[in-house]
Amino acid sequence: MENGELKEIRRTAKKGVDLLREKDARTAEEFIRKYETNIIEKWINFFVLKKQIRCTNIKKKI
Repeated sequence: MENGELKEIRRTAKKGVDLLREKDARTAEEFIRKYETNIIEKWINFFVLKKQIRCTNIKKKI
């Protein structure tokens, strides 16, 4: 993230945890790209500004 804008999505391996399958990784990336503004806004509000945030229920398929 740079200047409040998503620049890239990185996938890194973690010891003891398998990476997502390619199909699932594409779906996760598509989800993140679709909701990036909402995700970034909530991230900043919670971690930077220490505000309470409300959960969002997403009921639509991508």
